[in-house]
Amino acid sequence: MISKRLEDIGEVELDSLIANGVPEGKTIEYKKVLPGNFDGDKKEFLADVSSFANTAGGDLIFGIDETHGAPTAIPGLSLPDPDLEVRRLDSIINDGLEPRIRFATRVVQRGGKLPVLVVRSERSWIGPHRVVLKGHDKFYARNSAGKYPMDVSELRSAFTLADSVTERVRQFRDDRIAKIRDNNTPVALVGGASKTILHCIPLESFSRAVRYDVLKYPLGAQTKFPPIVIGVGWDVRINLDGSLSYGGSDSSVSYTQLFRNGAIEAVEAYWLNLSRGSGARTIPHLAVEKGMVQYLGTLLGIQKELGVNPPIFVALALTETRGLEMASAFGDPFNRRSQIREDNLILLEIVIESLDEPASKILKPLFDLVWNACGYSSSVHFDDKGNWIG
Repeated sequence: MISKRLEDIGEVELDSLIANGVPEGKTIEYKKVLPGNFDGDKKEFLADVSSFANTAGGDLIFGIDETHGAPTAIPGLSLPDPDLEVRRLDSIINDGLEPRIRFATRVVQRGGKLPVLVVRSERSWIGPHRVVLKGHDKFYARNSAGKYPMDVSELRSAFTLADSVTERVRQFRDDRIAKIRDNNTPVALVGGASKTILHCIPLESFSRAVRYDVLKYPLGAQTKFPPIVIGVGWDVRINLDGSLSYGGSDSSVSYTQLFRNGAIEAVEAYWLNLSRGSGARTIPHLAVEKGMVQYLGTLLGIQKELGVNPPIFVALALTETRGLEMASAFGDPFNRRSQIREDNLILLEIVIESLDEPASKILKPLFDLVWNACGYSSSVHFDDKGNWIG
């Protein structure tokens, strides 16, 4: 792949491919013309982009001449309507692969010369992906010689890898929740036994060795990241796992741990430990949901800044929940409020494919489950499309 973000690729980077004789291979391929609208052209195009996704990711570059795999010239492409062409290719990819891949398409302008179009396929951790256009139904991978159909053993390994990565992510989350319940946390938490736990875990962090520059966050006020509940103040420090933010002092009501592999754990011990005058244990739903929606946006922004690649597992857990009920300040005309019967609510993960996905739409199905446990059909703070209306 061109070793730059797709949006940063320009004429200089394209010219360097020619000057350095960068050959086609596992992560790059050149095409002189765009695929046509015939089924054969589309299948060839889908085989190319899916082979990148099933292997290591890569760039498919249109508008470059090649001889025996080596780039020789950049004639560019005649694109009367570049946006229309991008939409056409995007539509082919979205409709022709199963499951869908993460990719981006960009037209690179070249200062008076004809432009070049780059399709970048990201390495997938939820594959393998197959071409399904018109019953083609094949899987492709890549090596240094280019793409090829995957055989049975390769398919078995690919499916096993996807399952094992998911299992490692879930095991990490289970282990962390167990430590939190045992008060084995990076900073002592005060407030109460019930805790709200939010995890943002990249799948790639458990499929290969990755490390991110998380230690930069404690080094300057402009790069600090606050915990969920600040209280009287907050601070940041480096620890063995990466960077830690926490509320106030070594005895805090919340903390956020940023792990070196890009995973984030945010924990608070305040919201669920408030009690009404009657002594009932209640969930201050507006504070919890509004705070979590705002904070998840902050966490996804941090992962985007670090360069973490989706997909991301977003997971919510509430501990020591038996006897909790929804606070009824908003009114309870249907009289359906009931106490949670489960000791802990360890909710299923939501997998997101983009760090720009709205936090409210990610969290709505999780908060709906919490309301279900209290006898309600859904949270009152979101509309049917997942928009925040609280």
